[in-house]
Amino acid sequence: MKNRLLYLSLNFFSILLLIYTFRKTKKGNKRYFWPLYVTFTGLNYFFEFFVLVIGKAYEYDPKILKKQYFDNVFGSTVSQLFVVPTTSLFINMLNLKARWSTFFALLLSVGIEKVFIKQKIFKLNWWVTPFTTVGLQFFYVIARYWTIQIIEKKNRLFEVLTIFFSVFVCYSTMNFLHVSLFRTCFFNVPLYKNRYRSHVTLSSLYSGLSSVLFVIAVLKNIKRRAAVTVVSFILLETLLIKAKVIKIYSYPAFYTASLVTKIASMAIGKFIHQKLYENNGSVALDRDKKEKMLV
Repeated sequence: MKNRLLYLSLNFFSILLLIYTFRKTKKGNKRYFWPLYVTFTGLNYFFEFFVLVIGKAYEYDPKILKKQYFDNVFGSTVSQLFVVPTTSLFINMLNLKARWSTFFALLLSVGIEKVFIKQKIFKLNWWVTPFTTVGLQFFYVIARYWTIQIIEKKNRLFEVLTIFFSVFVCYSTMNFLHVSLFRTCFFNVPLYKNRYRSHVTLSSLYSGLSSVLFVIAVLKNIKRRAAVTVVSFILLETLLIKAKVIKIYSYPAFYTASLVTKIASMAIGKFIHQKLYENNGSVALDRDKKEKMLV
């Protein structure tokens, strides 16, 4: 219970900081707020996939979920969904000086990480605290550069990648939640001794591949193409079920969750696309044409 309260308190304060940052963001930059938020979250998800899932560098133990490995991933997911992206937005949207990056890097590594280790919410395997400090500083540099490319440069490549991250974050998060909370399905391929680690690895890769194709549907802006993409993946999943690659615990729950996840992910992608090109008039139309050529 102590682990749970301490861990959730950190995320609660992160949400308060997120709200504060949004309110203080300049009106002209508000449309970039959510695109940058999902981008920073997506970058963190990629990092955690390689370090937490593949590398087993550390483990979380917030005691939220019953299955230990799912609890570990949940601890990471919520942290990467709120804490790091929020501090990045706070620094960039309020245009704060570099010393704030140093402050948050030290606060999260030397401060909060040490407390979590002491309270056994967080356990280091081969990872060491200085890696966190340096990693966070490096991330804040990337976040600053990405912000410039989106707000000032209007870089088309970064805009497309931002839409990709929006779809990926929604898709991978919802996939994890409907499996871990409602036990809808399970990837039944033993990559590791821990079957839950195998599932998370395959589910993450599947989410990444799906997101690429969903982004194409969003950029093409054709409803028929979006519908075809969703139906195609439902058929693919049916084949994977037949091949026993995916194990189903409840067919109605699985197909409902799968459909909702796909529709929600493309809706988020469309929302972020609109935010990026909001109030751009003919410039937006020209970019849409260029995007279609890029795809």
